[in-house]
Amino acid sequence: MVRIRICPKCKNSTLKTAVNVSGWLTPNIFECTSDSCNYIGPLFIEIDPKDFKVDNNSYEDDKNNE
Repeated sequence: MVRIRICPKCKNSTLKTAVNVSGWLTPNIFECTSDSCNYIGPLFIEIDPKDFKVDNNSYEDDKNNE
């Protein structure tokens, strides 16, 4: 199953691996490529594609759907 990685700072799905050796000897480091965010760090939010709202690049809280 494919999961979408969301930036914890700006809540956009613009994360990419920051370092080529991430996960080998060091923890995975991710970089947000959003112009206004520039987050770099090991944390990210991972959600199902069905919970992702594509029109505004944000995720929906499951409690709002109940």
